[in-house]
Amino acid sequence: MVVDVDEAGARRLGVPLGSPARGTALTRILALKGSPGWLVDAASIREWRFQGITERAGAAILYGPWVDARTLADVIRLPLREGLPLLSRLASAILLLRERMVPLFPIQTDAVLFTSPGPILFLPPETMRELRGLRTFEENQETFDALSNPDLRGEGMISFAIAALLFRIITGTFPFTGRTPEDLHEQMRKLQINEPGRAVPGLRAEISAAVMAGLGRAQAGERKRPAPPSLEEWDDFLRAWQAVEPVLALTKEETQSILSSAAASSQSSEKKFRRRMFWEKNWKTALIIAGVVVLVGAGAGSILTRALAPRVTRGYPPRKVVETFYTGMNRLDHMAMSACVVGKAGQGEINEAMNLYVISRVSTGYEGRSTIVGADEWDRAGRPALGGSRSVYGVTGLSITAEQGEPQPVFLVTYEKWTPTPGGGDSASPGGTSGGASGALSGSAAAAPRFQGSAVTDRIFMKKDRGDWVIYRIDRLRSEAIATP
Repeated sequence: MVVDVDEAGARRLGVPLGSPARGTALTRILALKGSPGWLVDAASIREWRFQGITERAGAAILYGPWVDARTLADVIRLPLREGLPLLSRLASAILLLRERMVPLFPIQTDAVLFTSPGPILFLPPETMRELRGLRTFEENQETFDALSNPDLRGEGMISFAIAALLFRIITGTFPFTGRTPEDLHEQMRKLQINEPGRAVPGLRAEISAAVMAGLGRAQAGERKRPAPPSLEEWDDFLRAWQAVEPVLALTKEETQSILSSAAASSQSSEKKFRRRMFWEKNWKTALIIAGVVVLVGAGAGSILTRALAPRVTRGYPPRKVVETFYTGMNRLDHMAMSACVVGKAGQGEINEAMNLYVISRVSTGYEGRSTIVGADEWDRAGRPALGGSRSVYGVTGLSITAEQGEPQPVFLVTYEKWTPTPGGGDSASPGGTSGGASGALSGSAAAAPRFQGSAVTDRIFMKKDRGDWVIYRIDRLRSEAIATP
């Protein structure tokens, strides 16, 4: 937006700084007051600079030499036949600036002014960049953001801007209209838009194709994105299109068919874009949720399967259930032990057997054999000394005595409980190894034991659960250490 300013009796071209324009922002703008803009005609370039700052109605205004002109923002509201010559002048002016070694800069519709019939004024780009920083996205959206692809620089940046300006003149809207900077930029990167020839039926195909190429989009039926037009090509195109009718006449039926197809295609593209944006923003959350659902589902399924599947003790009498629970320790069969109990009964023994089962599997994988020897096997072998890191786990001398019969059986259970101990000595002890069956369990030399024994007495309480006898309570009556062989 530019304004007419009367400063010291002279007419000036003013640019409002917006509100508030104070502090460091104003300091930076004043420091750039001498940065140049350019007045460009067909063959010459003259520098143009802001001269000072004034205040009107409480608003700061930057001003410079007067030019009688209309902005590019006004030009893009013109009909296509009137807008083409002015865009052609813009492309020629940018080409001349590049030839004179002026670095290419972003196009801003309120910073490009067309004098009639004189030169084009480009307000100082560095100063206008600072001014954009004082404005909101809504204030900058149609003057700068809508024609500035954040991923492009140099000639690609200008080609995109010319295509966006031409799209605006042809269709009445910019090609990308996001409500936030992030949304707008993602549209520029990923949204497939309709070519302008579908919004304006009868538009010459070559115009529609050039616009889409400048925006980095393929047209319907194209497999690859064409290269964007160079500045020289835009200059040639815009000159040539002035000599022809840009929009050809179509029948009412043809027009309606194209518009209907375009509306459906636009809706489909918008849905795809929104869906893609949703997944790109939320894929991590969705993946975590999906993983949790799978794990919970698997866990729930596993729990449900175990809960509904028949117990391995199905049909066992009460004494057999008790026996299975205790002998399960010798096999590290924590699953069978779990089938014998309900609630928290025996949970310590089950967890112990489960942990030793894992250790046994790991040692088997690394050493080729388990370091855990079942207590019943060790007992049958004559309780030999075990070499290396081997230890004993389980029960021996199991005795089960009924104290109360059905329907609420109670048993008194006595046994020797053998468990591994952490550490343990590795020094050889006198005597050597036992022969016979014991040799299979012993190492090459006897070692200080890595396990300990206890004499234990438990009272077992039982009941029916889903038709099966189960242990629901275990009272530990006695647990005394015993000598280890």
